[in-house]
Amino acid sequence: MWSVRTRLLPLFVVIVLVWVFFYYSYSLVSRLRETRTNANETIAWFWAGAQVPMSRLAELGMVYVCAGCGSTTPAYAFESDTSITRFCQECGFVNEWYFVSIEGIEERQRLFNRTRRLFKELVERLDYTTILSDTDMIPQVVNGIVVADTIGQESLTSLMLLVEELDTENTPVPITDSYGETIGYLHYGSDELAKELMLVPYIELGVFLILVLLFLFVIRMEMKKEKELSWVGFARETAHQISTPLSSLMGWIELLREKPDAETDKEFAEALEFIENDIERLKQIASRYGQMGKKPKLEKCMINSVILDSVHYFCGRPGFLSDDINLETDLKSEYLIDLNSVLFSWVIENLLKNSIAALRETKSGIIRISTRDVQEGSGLVEVEIADNGKGIPFADQQRIFKSGFSTRRGGWGLGLTLSRRIVEQYHNGSLRLKASSPGKGTTFIIILPAISEDA
Repeated sequence: MWSVRTRLLPLFVVIVLVWVFFYYSYSLVSRLRETRTNANETIAWFWAGAQVPMSRLAELGMVYVCAGCGSTTPAYAFESDTSITRFCQECGFVNEWYFVSIEGIEERQRLFNRTRRLFKELVERLDYTTILSDTDMIPQVVNGIVVADTIGQESLTSLMLLVEELDTENTPVPITDSYGETIGYLHYGSDELAKELMLVPYIELGVFLILVLLFLFVIRMEMKKEKELSWVGFARETAHQISTPLSSLMGWIELLREKPDAETDKEFAEALEFIENDIERLKQIASRYGQMGKKPKLEKCMINSVILDSVHYFCGRPGFLSDDINLETDLKSEYLIDLNSVLFSWVIENLLKNSIAALRETKSGIIRISTRDVQEGSGLVEVEIADNGKGIPFADQQRIFKSGFSTRRGGWGLGLTLSRRIVEQYHNGSLRLKASSPGKGTTFIIILPAISEDA
């Protein structure tokens, strides 16, 4: 189940990221379409609203009036003489003619107000800030609203800083009068959509990097899973191969026991007993390998008995411990823990074998195994295995738990790796190197959760 979840989770994350990216792209395109429509509508509003006053100003709304009789004659917008002298057909005299508008003052004021309202509505449709300033960059109109003369110095300073910020986004547009002289500047910024468009390449790059990292993570998990499965398959095959000769050995032992002098020959009987114990140990080893990859069955027990069984096995086998190596125990733990004794004894044996190997070059070696209870949380059991052997080089201490790493010639580099996996994955504990110094020894520590009193 966990394997299926591990494989489906990255796929689910990829689907979510792709969906979010496409949804964001669709939303961005939709907003761009709305912005374009809004811009087109703004231009249309400007053209439709300005067409009437511009036309009224451009059409024959200006006339020349005779000073004698008051008759009029059309004038064109490009004519700018305020008065001319010409013959009047109505009164029959040469009189002064004055250039005036046929529109009244009220009509001109209405046109002016309408044009002002038009530009105010256009400014309100903008999604960005606009500021009209004089040539000294002093704000005069902000978003279509005239800046009051009574504005405070602090507010004016804030507006001037805003002008500088807008100029970093867009170059200000100069405002000129009818003579072509610059009388001010129009400062404007960028709308939120334009700012967001600047971030789109970075968002796409981020999504791409996340997908690449996720892809690499999936590949690494698959390689790790494949490696674990290969070791599990190797372990189970080893268990199967060991079981076959074990059955044969057990049969031969039964035949040896049927010999007439089997009970009277003490040395022969003792040898058979040791062989039976070794066969039983081999059966346990086969059982350990066979349990690899499976969830082990845990039982409530005290850890001291499991450790003593492993210690007695090492002490009772000739050749395991030399006369120069002392194996000491200090077992003080009294907490119950959930433990698989078959797998955990394997952990103790691996650590003891490493300590024995580290003491082969010393004349007087000591291996000390101690247990104690730690009153932390619901309770912990601490197991410490220390020796005064040659120690682990500082350069190798970070690699001792990696699969395949070994400091011994001919070693497979699996003992500490499998031991940590048994402690952490199957018993929810921890196995770590507490201390090691070349020439002074090594100390490993195992911490296991105790069963709470409530449980």
